[in-house]
Amino acid sequence: MKLIRTPSMAWVLMTALALPVASVQAQSASGVPHAPLNQVLHLTASAQTEVAQDWLVITLSVQKEGLQAPAVQKQLNAMVSAALAVATPMAKPGALEVKTGEMNVSPRYGREGKMNGWVGSAQLVLQGRDVEQITTLAGRMPDLTVSQIDWRLSSEQKTAAEARIQTEAVANFQSKAQSLTKQFGFATYTLKDVRVSAQEAGEGQVMPRMAMAQMDAPSPMPVPAVAGKSRVVVNISGSIVLR
Repeated sequence: MKLIRTPSMAWVLMTALALPVASVQAQSASGVPHAPLNQVLHLTASAQTEVAQDWLVITLSVQKEGLQAPAVQKQLNAMVSAALAVATPMAKPGALEVKTGEMNVSPRYGREGKMNGWVGSAQLVLQGRDVEQITTLAGRMPDLTVSQIDWRLSSEQKTAAEARIQTEAVANFQSKAQSLTKQFGFATYTLKDVRVSAQEAGEGQVMPRMAMAQMDAPSPMPVPAVAGKSRVVVNISGSIVLR
């Protein structure tokens, strides 16, 4: 007797053969217990200190107006060049540094909104640790007046302050991590990732920029400048895995 296979019989046979495999896979998936998930905790800590500011920055400015842009530009160039001729010979790295600041020439508009000329401004920046020399020079610069005074930390002073409090910031982070680990009912933790950053917040004297027309004429007297303190902060943020 010859066995005749029909399409329905073949489908039943294939299904029967596949069932054990599927059953094994299902048992494997459900028979292996899931490993407990570790809890990740994000936290931050910091340390800070106050440091006396030792870096003075005085910005000197000049403004000119005219009917033609090239003429205004020429006047600005001449005045900055004359100021550089006085300041550059006195420059000394770290003590008194001289550099040019912003310079621009833009259209000037009247009350009716029509352009009636050009206005330009230029800057010269004196900076460094020699406060007496910088303030004296700023007070006798030809044709330029003080538009801004700013105090900050020198790079060496800031780096030294960061190094002093970095260890404290790390200790604060570790102490906080250990405390939170116990409070959440875990035995220990491992460090997952960490980021360290530093910032400076100044509290010294700052003179905002003023309109050139409102400024007094340059005086041979030294420019008054009083240093303050900067707050240096080291921040540590990261993630820990509770175990």
